[in-house]
Amino acid sequence: MARNTTLLLLLVLKLFMAVLLAAWACIWIIRPTQSWKRSWHVAEDRANATFLGDYGLTVVVYCLPVLAVATLGYISLHIAAKKDDLRKRRPLMPAFTNPLIVSSPVGVLSAAELLGVALFIVFLAWTYYSNVSSDFKKMTPYKSLKLNRWQLKMMHMGVRIGSLSEACLLLLFLPILRGMAVFRILGVQYEASVRYHIWIGNTMILLSVLHGISIMFIWATKNRLLKEIIQWQATGRVNIAGAIALATGVIIWITSLPQVRRKQFQLFFSAHHLYMVFILFFLIHAGDRHFYLVFAGVLLFALDKILRIIQSRKQTFLVSASILPCRAVKLTLPKHPCMDYTPTSIVFIKVPGISEFQWHPFSITSSSNMDDSELSVLIKCQGQWTTDLYDMLNSMTDAGSDHPKSIPVAVEGPYGPATVEHLRYRSLVLIAGGSGISPLMSILQDIASRNGAMERSPTKVHLIYAVKKVQDLSMLALISPLLLTHSAELGNLRLKLFVTEEDGPPFTAEKMLQDLSRVKTITMNKASPEGTAVPTPEGLLWKAAITALSLLLFLASLIILTHLFVHQEKKSSKKKNPSWIGDLLLLCSLAIAASCCTVATVLSTWRKSVDDSQELSHKHHELAEMLPDKVHGALQTHEIYFGCRPNLGDMLAEIATGTGDAEVGVFVCGPTSMQEAVASFCTRHNKRLKREERKLKRSFNVHFLNFSL
Repeated sequence: MARNTTLLLLLVLKLFMAVLLAAWACIWIIRPTQSWKRSWHVAEDRANATFLGDYGLTVVVYCLPVLAVATLGYISLHIAAKKDDLRKRRPLMPAFTNPLIVSSPVGVLSAAELLGVALFIVFLAWTYYSNVSSDFKKMTPYKSLKLNRWQLKMMHMGVRIGSLSEACLLLLFLPILRGMAVFRILGVQYEASVRYHIWIGNTMILLSVLHGISIMFIWATKNRLLKEIIQWQATGRVNIAGAIALATGVIIWITSLPQVRRKQFQLFFSAHHLYMVFILFFLIHAGDRHFYLVFAGVLLFALDKILRIIQSRKQTFLVSASILPCRAVKLTLPKHPCMDYTPTSIVFIKVPGISEFQWHPFSITSSSNMDDSELSVLIKCQGQWTTDLYDMLNSMTDAGSDHPKSIPVAVEGPYGPATVEHLRYRSLVLIAGGSGISPLMSILQDIASRNGAMERSPTKVHLIYAVKKVQDLSMLALISPLLLTHSAELGNLRLKLFVTEEDGPPFTAEKMLQDLSRVKTITMNKASPEGTAVPTPEGLLWKAAITALSLLLFLASLIILTHLFVHQEKKSSKKKNPSWIGDLLLLCSLAIAASCCTVATVLSTWRKSVDDSQELSHKHHELAEMLPDKVHGALQTHEIYFGCRPNLGDMLAEIATGTGDAEVGVFVCGPTSMQEAVASFCTRHNKRLKREERKLKRSFNVHFLNFSL
């Protein structure tokens, strides 16, 4: 009965969210039409006669739906997280999320992603066409410029290109929300949604550059480029603010290019913080009425930033560190027993001893079900920051101290998926290349920790792991006891290892796994301050509460400040107020809302830390039971190959033939070529099954994991 009530509540919440999103999307679609503009002017006049005002009406119409969906989404995720059977729920349309285009300049694309991109492009084209066609009918001349007909048309076209950037800016921040991640509502993890931020950012910069070039070209033809570009108008759009925003956006975009980001991460990281300059000058350039259109995304990003700063201001200390032969390190951090996280989660780590400002994401390799007091990550040397960390830890082993002083670190997260996808399948295929083994380790440990207790959990697990060098296999040291323990609890694991660039000695997989345990481990000094466990992030209900609270505080502050400083003047005079007044009131209202939410979150965090210190852990620490001293005799199922690459197509075909399950979950984490090979086979296989209309369709559902190291 309770489960049915929960399912009904979730259904109601999802329907309400769908209705809100559909209404909000319809508003944006009809916004460029003349009928909407006429109706909107009437609505503004009526709103001005009330306490809400036309500014409040804009906030309610364009911001409320997005923030309401976020609030309801956090509540629904909280409800689903309380039930394990709901956390592993089946997607409504698996074929929609499976790969559709295998090879493209932006990687593997699913049908859902293609549909989303296509709809967004159609929306931009429709908006541009509607606005430009309406402008051409009016052809309102610019008073300060004597333009002929083609110049006037080009000016209007350039202005309308800039208005398309508003839609991009609205969506720009949503994919990179971490704690306040709205994409989790759609089942998209933070690491996967980052590329949507890249797509939207590239589109926004392209449109902004076209907007700026077209308008500046018209100014140049009239020999007024410098005069117009430095102009700071009292009302309307401020030209120089737009130029500064455009220059800032271009700088952020250039430093974000892969060629720059990979070689100069500090430059990329520092330049990205210019987003505050970009947002401020966009507000000054476009005005407060246009800024309200994109305010929902900015507010969610501000709340996300507040939660991250509050969590990360408390430092913790390393418990231990293991140095692997492949120039990788395993860091073990203390955590509170009440901190739970789903497999494939990530944390952001800062080591002040290396850099006070750089944060780097890393996949968690441990399972909160298996170890309730520690959290571990695997870090491989792939840049300057990771190399400095490796050298720092390696120098500790050279110093010869048994228990060196622990290294202080700051942590954000964990951030992970809302659902436990791998528990949906009876058969699993885990495919990794190089450092991509990291998130798959957490899946294996989660399966082992459950000990077959769940009604539906994997009973067959195939792990295919490819590396370049033999020493790279040392990354398996973190789970070598589990791999040696070939038990039913681990889903009858079959392991196939491939060393692609070396012809190794003829040793068995068993000997290799046993040798992996010989790594250098540094146990840190236990004299570190007490209470230094990784801070637990705020819960989903709190995120829902501050989302709703922040909107109410912002709207109330905006109404009060406007009535105090603007409202009476509007009644007595038809003269327009300077644009900076509306901008300043908006910023003050945002500051009030953010400050109140910050204080509330700090108090909540303090109260939670007091409660947690009194709470006893009820979890079972089953690690000792999972790692018996005696190795079982089924290790002949583990295989190792040298000097060749895995033929993923043949291997997956063999698995499809051997399994009796209708669906097989394929989790891939590796280079693009590996993802494309798996996607290509699974797409062909699923299409063939659909074409043959088999009663028992052993289909492959592919999940791509974007690892962080």
